[in-house]
Amino acid sequence: MSVLWRALKFVRRYRWQVLTAMLLVGLATGVNMLLPYIWGVIINRLTEAFGVEAALQAEAGSPNVDDVWHFVVTMCAVLAGIYILGYIIGYIRSRMLLTIGNRVVFDIRQQLFRHLQRLSLHYFESHPHGWIMSRVLSDVERVQSILSDQLVNIASQVITLLMAMIILYAYNWHLATIATLALPIYVLNFLMLRRRIRRLSRQERDQYARVYSTLSEAISGVRVIKSFGRELWEGRRFVKEIRESITININLGIWRAVLGINANFVTQAANLIIILVGSYEIIYLQTLRIGDLVAILSYAGMLYSPVIALVTISDLINWAMAAIERIFETLDSVPSVQEAAEPKKLSKIEGHVEMRHVYFAYEPSEMVLRDINLEAKPGEVVALVGPSGGGKTTLVHLIPRFYDPTSGQVLLDGHDLRELSLRNLRQNIGMVMQESFLFAGSLRDNIKYGRPDATDEQVVQAAIAANAHDFIMEFPDGYETRVGERGARLSGGQRQRITIARAILSNPRILILDEATSDLDSASEALIQDALEKLMQGRTTFIIAHRLSTVTHADKILVIDDGRIVEQGTHAELAHAGGLYEELCKVQFKEPQQVP
Repeated sequence: MSVLWRALKFVRRYRWQVLTAMLLVGLATGVNMLLPYIWGVIINRLTEAFGVEAALQAEAGSPNVDDVWHFVVTMCAVLAGIYILGYIIGYIRSRMLLTIGNRVVFDIRQQLFRHLQRLSLHYFESHPHGWIMSRVLSDVERVQSILSDQLVNIASQVITLLMAMIILYAYNWHLATIATLALPIYVLNFLMLRRRIRRLSRQERDQYARVYSTLSEAISGVRVIKSFGRELWEGRRFVKEIRESITININLGIWRAVLGINANFVTQAANLIIILVGSYEIIYLQTLRIGDLVAILSYAGMLYSPVIALVTISDLINWAMAAIERIFETLDSVPSVQEAAEPKKLSKIEGHVEMRHVYFAYEPSEMVLRDINLEAKPGEVVALVGPSGGGKTTLVHLIPRFYDPTSGQVLLDGHDLRELSLRNLRQNIGMVMQESFLFAGSLRDNIKYGRPDATDEQVVQAAIAANAHDFIMEFPDGYETRVGERGARLSGGQRQRITIARAILSNPRILILDEATSDLDSASEALIQDALEKLMQGRTTFIIAHRLSTVTHADKILVIDDGRIVEQGTHAELAHAGGLYEELCKVQFKEPQQVP
């Protein structure tokens, strides 16, 4: 109930529209309740006018026949008016609730997306992308189904159930009692099968999330899949997941069908008893008329249908409630990196970076960085080298506060990063990663991403500085060329030069280059290295590199091994120092290093 109450807060701003829709539901239900009564009146009038004796005496065109005909025409006109009124009310109600449902979905998705943007990098690294997308898309759609359809259905069925019971007892309490006694059997049928259906429903939702995640992973990793010829294996993996999903869905459908079949059997049995008892009262007791029996059967149907519907809706509500719980689980996730209550915004950043006795661990028992102490003065180039897995990338991720150190301090111009505005901090940091990411827009949009207000001339100048302008102009659409998802239409070197142009245009004071020239051909590497040298001028730069040839001119080289800085100095100082750096030089250069 707490989850449901919390979910209703999303509807609070639309409460008057919802209240109006509920009033329309009540009005439409009340109008529909008149139909069986009018049918009964018509049938009673016909049977009274044209019973056996009346049929023998009646002649076509007699006053009695004309009166009955006029009565029937009048009642049909009333029925037609009721049908039209019901249609108009139903249309207005459906349109109103559909609008409310979609607006609430918009609000929830907007809140979810904004919250996800505030979450720290650790959240996205610990949750599969398919899982996150399922929260924003499919789970929210389930909430919409409750608001747009089931909310009306619940209100309508409850009103119908109560009104049908009242009218039945007003007609004939004997038959009403028979009809009512069938209700506990419906409930018993539901209780017997509910646990199994809920368990299968939970399995179906979990399996859907696995199918979604598998599909998302296969699409995102299509290049890797094709490069290793694993299409058949991935196809089998996906088929295995959807086969399990189909098996669960079939089992779930069977038990839902059993629930419905049992309910239908109870309905038919109750109707049969009502017909027998009602016919006895018509024939022998003459306390009931044929039209009344027809009306009672119709109202009994209105009594049973809501019970069956509410049983089905209950299952759907449980299905939706699980989705709502997952939505709130996401909304309740707290960023591991929190901004200060009153963050400082530095008007001018020099780019002086310090780390003082920094320790960091993703998990408490696994320390990744140990007692890191470093200083990068404004404009200095600091290179980080060492074995893979040593903690180089983790170290530079502390600078834009993707993570906070477990202990110790990271400072910018003498200010602890925890005191600074995250937006202000990150706007002054440019990153060029090994895997260059582009958005599925135009080349111009991607270059302007970090600085949307840049002029076209500034975009071109950034592209020229990044050695990207020439290949851009080779495309028929130039800067308006669409790059495809993740930049699929560009080569690796072209994508990298676009990311460099993006960094140049944003004009950061601090630059982080993480394997920015690896896995490229010699021609592309030369162009990118030239672009990077232009980009690095006057900026505090951190370079992560496995190719030592790219960092020999760095002002300071830090050798990172097992989370510690084991050596630091210039290339000239470290190349013959007898440490790990010298070993790396011997492996890569294959010859003794000439030290100036």
